[in-house]
Amino acid sequence: MKILISGYYGFGNVGDEAVLEAVVGELKRRDPEVEITVLSASFNLTAEMAKVRAIPRYHFLKILGEVFRADIFLSGGGTLFQDVTSSRSFWYYLSLVFLARIFRKKVVVFAQGFGPLRRKINRFFARLILNQAKLITVRDEDAYLEMKKLGINSSLLHLTADPTFLLTPEAGLGRKILCLESVPLDRPLLGISVRKFSKNLELEEKFFKVLAQVIDHLVCTYHYQPVFLPFQCPEDMGEISRVISYMSQEAKMIFRICRPQEMLAIISQLDLLLGMRLHALVFAAISCVPCLALAYDPKVSGLMNDLGQPALSLEPALDFEKLKSEIEKVINNKEAVKSQLAVKKEKLRQQAQLNFDLLSNLIKEKMKEPK
Repeated sequence: MKILISGYYGFGNVGDEAVLEAVVGELKRRDPEVEITVLSASFNLTAEMAKVRAIPRYHFLKILGEVFRADIFLSGGGTLFQDVTSSRSFWYYLSLVFLARIFRKKVVVFAQGFGPLRRKINRFFARLILNQAKLITVRDEDAYLEMKKLGINSSLLHLTADPTFLLTPEAGLGRKILCLESVPLDRPLLGISVRKFSKNLELEEKFFKVLAQVIDHLVCTYHYQPVFLPFQCPEDMGEISRVISYMSQEAKMIFRICRPQEMLAIISQLDLLLGMRLHALVFAAISCVPCLALAYDPKVSGLMNDLGQPALSLEPALDFEKLKSEIEKVINNKEAVKSQLAVKKEKLRQQAQLNFDLLSNLIKEKMKEPK
């Protein structure tokens, strides 16, 4: 069985690389003979890290050849069909689905978030082309409802969960990395994940200053050791540096470029996480680390709804008292939060397996077809 995978791979984003690691790992666990090819921005690195065949994501002739030889075209995971950042990426991913259908390949939209799709023409073509898929699985209830609202055929659509819930932290690895990064381990660890989230620089500046004040408060009141976690380098470094510059207390930043398993292992050692990045929050849930989401995007709110945990919207701008109050609620109820996460993560782990159960059924159908 030959599977061609498209997603936001090879850009150094820990979350997306974690998705690929989980998807490839589970596909190979179920079928050691499966042939996987990935479209990647850094195809040599992807081939080395994921132990797959990889080709350049913008090399049309090579893509054409791979689509022709593939049995299944798998689009995902991630949130690929959205036009908030730009319509360019939306059309890139949708055109690949269309190309696969031209070649009469079975298309699977796999473990994705969805939207927002704001432009009418984008919504029209998304409905037209995605309804030609053989299977669509979505990773949260918000995405499921958005796809139904768009007009996606209900018989295609299945609510699952992010494949990264199938990952488990490696014992001892997180502590080892923290020691190498000179992070003190004699105090409870507060992890912070931030990223650029708005074109409104004044809004961003105000939020990062409030966040710095709250982190200072947590250090002084609860004696936390702050640790900043870059999920995409160098993109996150600028925002991390800005927050640290506004703080009066000392903080640490993980400088190494982490692989998904390394970042998961680090987060498993935290006592608390303040997170903007989606997969920082997924990793916290996997490790039952109490967390508060700073929701810059609907996908973050969608995840936290599934986890039954709080998410604070960044617009309108948060003030100090609101953010402090919400994080202290988590701190004061951390044992209950850990218990809730333990239950929720097992449910989401089972739902993550459903992605592969449904795909396996499709593969069995494909194998029964006459050649």
